[in-house]
Amino acid sequence: MLGLKDEAIDDIIGRIAELLFANEEEKAPTAPRFPYRLRDDFLSPAEQSFYLVLCQAVETRAAVCPKVNLADLFYVSSKDYGEFRAYTNKIDRKHVDFILCAPGSMRPLVGIELDDRSHRRTDRQERDEFVDNVFAAAGLPLVRIPVQRGYSLAELRSLLQAYLPAGEGQNAPSQPSDAAPTAVEAPVCPRCGSAMVLRTSRSGPNKGQHFWGCSNYPRCRGIVKVPV
Repeated sequence: MLGLKDEAIDDIIGRIAELLFANEEEKAPTAPRFPYRLRDDFLSPAEQSFYLVLCQAVETRAAVCPKVNLADLFYVSSKDYGEFRAYTNKIDRKHVDFILCAPGSMRPLVGIELDDRSHRRTDRQERDEFVDNVFAAAGLPLVRIPVQRGYSLAELRSLLQAYLPAGEGQNAPSQPSDAAPTAVEAPVCPRCGSAMVLRTSRSGPNKGQHFWGCSNYPRCRGIVKVPV
């Protein structure tokens, strides 16, 4: 054939076959790409520190759920599709740091937000106000707690007592006149402007009473009385 050797002919035929089937190989389906990796830091150090104390505080009286999407908690009650989508989109990418749920039924009892210094920014304050209004509209309590280096187990239990079901051998929580307030919107320190932390007086004539103390203590000794 044209004076070509058999080896040359086989090579030509092979190249023609490659060209003919090249397009078919290009059209062959490729495996879908999944460029996902597991995070090493599901909780930030501040969230992890608080989570451990929170689990001790609630014991078996509530299930602790971190980083819950607002769209998993709330729904938009509207028959207008445009309004439904608009208000759903507003909560779709927002989450609350922790939700305490009733054991067994997993009914949400209270939300908890950890507020660090970033919450002093205007954009974060606007976001916080929106989230506060969403919780209020749905009738779910939301507690805001400033980030601290350490948390008092007793104080945290006192703050959450009103929201938790009575544990085994416990009566429903009463509300004495000196009980910790159920609203935990921390005030700003009148001396240095830092967030304040709810504390309990351990000695003196005011022993057992609650007050707001500066989170910068002992560098700042600003205090605010808790209204009775």
